[in-house]
Parts: sequence; structure tokens; C-alpha cells
Amino acid sequence: MDVETQKTFTYLREVETVAQDILTFKDMKLDLSNAQNKFREALRAIEHSDERNVWMKEGSVFIQRPRQECLVHLKKEIEKSEDDIAALQNTLKDKLNMLRDLEHEPRLVGFGLKPLSMKEARTLHKGFGST
Repeated sequence: MDVETQKTFTYLREVETVAQDILTFKDMKLDLSNAQNKFREALRAIEHSDERNVWMKEGSVFIQRPRQECLVHLKKEIEKSEDDIAALQNTLKDKLNMLRDLEHEPRLVGFGLKPLSMKEARTLHKGFGST
């Protein structure tokens, strides 16, 4: 093969690798979102339950635990899944920018924005004189 053909194959391999990573991260994000929804459903079911002990599945084993302990555990799992989803979202944005760079296309404008925190919003309201 000549040099030009090798460069083309290398370029295509890089583009396809990054595109496959993007699809993989999207699938992982969907799986995490589904798991997070199941945790929320379980949390709501336990919150509305009057039982002192609740059966909970840990891996492949069912264990009976106190209700409050299960609530704390589920809340931690929900927070962890939120953090994992946010990290995946950031990685996904980076991979998408990398793919656009490889394809010699301009980066998407406005997709890197982050919402204001409550503290920043209050400061803006105070600065502009609104309540």
C-alpha cells in the first residue's frame, strides 16, 4: 500500500474508534439512567411502606434489613448514579468534540453551557435589583 492509502485507513480507524466510543458511552448512560429510575422506584415503595424490615437484593442475594438502612443505601446509590451520569456526559461531550475535530468540522456552539447555581442566581437578582 502506498502512504496515502495508509493515512486514509489510519484516519478512518480513528474516526470509527471515537464514534464507537460515543455509542458505547450513550448505551452506558442509558443503562445508568434505567438503574437510577429503578432505585427511585424502590425508594418510593419503601418510603410508602409501613414495615420495619424490608427485603433488599444485594447482588444475587436477598437480605432483610431495617427500613431506614435501606432508605439510606438507596439514596446513596441514587447520588452515585447521578455522579456517574454527569461524568459520562462530560466524557461524551469530550468525545463528540474529538470526533468533530477529526472530521474537520467546527465545534458545536452552546453545548458546553452549564446552568447557574442557586448562589449565582441570587447574586444576579441582587445585582439587578429584583427580588
